Amino acid sequence: MNKKFVVLLGIVFLSLSLITPVEACTSFLLKTKDGSTVYGRTLEWGMFDLKSSLVMVPRNLSNVSDLGGGRKGIAWKNKYGYVAINALDLPLYMDGMNETGLIVGELYMPGFSEFQSFKAGEESSTVSDVELSGYILAQFATVEEVRSALPKLRVISNPQTEKSFGAPVTLHLVVTDNSGSSVVIEYLKGQLHIYDNTVGVMTNSPSYDWHILNLRNYARLTPYAPAPGDTEAAGVNFTPFGGGAGMSGLPGDFTPPSRFVRAFFYVQSSLPLDDVDAAINQASRIINNFDIPKGILREGTSDNFQLGYTQWSVIGDIKNKRYYWWTEWNRQMRMVDLSKISFEGSKPVVIALDKVRAQNIEDRTGDFVSRDGKTN
Repeated sequence: MNKKFVVLLGIVFLSLSLITPVEACTSFLLKTKDGSTVYGRTLEWGMFDLKSSLVMVPRNLSNVSDLGGGRKGIAWKNKYGYVAINALDLPLYMDGMNETGLIVGELYMPGFSEFQSFKAGEESSTVSDVELSGYILAQFATVEEVRSALPKLRVISNPQTEKSFGAPVTLHLVVTDNSGSSVVIEYLKGQLHIYDNTVGVMTNSPSYDWHILNLRNYARLTPYAPAPGDTEAAGVNFTPFGGGAGMSGLPGDFTPPSRFVRAFFYVQSSLPLDDVDAAINQASRIINNFDIPKGILREGTSDNFQLGYTQWSVIGDIKNKRYYWWTEWNRQMRMVDLSKISFEGSKPVVIALDKVRAQNIEDRTGDFVSRDGKTN
């Protein structure tokens, strides 16, 4: 990790020791009738502007992990090129897709994530936590390859970085490949846990297995309204006032457990999707339900607080290797087609997520006004 990375992130993350960071990332998967997989996620962070960019990282690029304190870790050459969204214009990749369609998403996991400890003599098989997503994107095409490789890899927190941050980097990862196979990767008390992402949903803390267990509390929820015969008892009419009564009790707050439950039911109740285009449309509608505006989520006191809000959202068309995004400043969907990128070059190429941080609004007034200024 270069000095610029440590210094800049140290400045903005130092305040973590003063105010607990607000995070609310949500990810999910949708499947189409032909077995294609579409990935969606939001990125929430409110302590500061992440200044994220989209980065094209070439294949054959050489890398060495920085473990802190002058120690160097695993060295690798990128087997695959990829595109990824960074933070603070630095090689901290929070989400991305490689040229095989493999997607990696980092989600915050405070209070539970704990990476492994440094072990002298194993530097050549050790990578720092903030470089793990980039390493996976660069080296692997399938979930099974990741599952096989991670037990042989030591993942540690860079103490130099954490000292600058003022708090641990607490993350877990969701990895999904072109077959639709998906896993959640967590390091808990220094131990690697790889869970099959059976329901295709992840949020933040606590661990994935806890979230799955918690779904039992909502086993009676259904998208169907109560049957007419079930809405009267003791001569009293209990007919619901409107649609959606079958989902009464669905949690609506922004905590990770509630968002996990909500995302699960949005995915499970989705109508059959004919193709990828239908799944992309559905994914964008689901994401809208997790879009957090500024002000509703605050941490701290009334005169000293930080916000939690959505800075950007992503959809990954894994089959066609297309990566879509939009931001809080411009909600128009944009896309890069990885199948049309050569991934050649000697260094990463960075482009802004927004050419201009303003909504791109199409003015349709002209459709009602003729050339002479009169209404059609």
